[in-house]
Amino acid sequence: MIFKCKARQLFYKIKSKQYKIIIFFILIQFLIGCNVHIRYPYEYPSKIKNSYQENYWFWGIIGEKNYEVYNICNGGRIYEVRIETTLLQKTFTILSLGIFSPRTTTIVCSIRGN
Repeated sequence: MIFKCKARQLFYKIKSKQYKIIIFFILIQFLIGCNVHIRYPYEYPSKIKNSYQENYWFWGIIGEKNYEVYNICNGGRIYEVRIETTLLQKTFTILSLGIFSPRTTTIVCSIRGN
């Protein structure tokens, strides 16, 4: 009976530590996982999608990027812009404590511009 009580106490200690660790990493993913999604409702998507992986520093504070839409899409008309972080990019950001934070920018052109 004493062994069962000790085993049960040990199990609860391990279980609570695991939950704390899991909750901590989920919280970090939510804090670091910033996604921006802009869609223009009066435009129609074409098959032209351009993806760029850009590197930002210090949680995205340093590393502003500008895109010339007229060079990317015909007529400069875009349907959608997405700025996302993949799981691997989030992992890099967590391991570097936010110093290095890569992001992926996807630009979908509009069919009206073709």
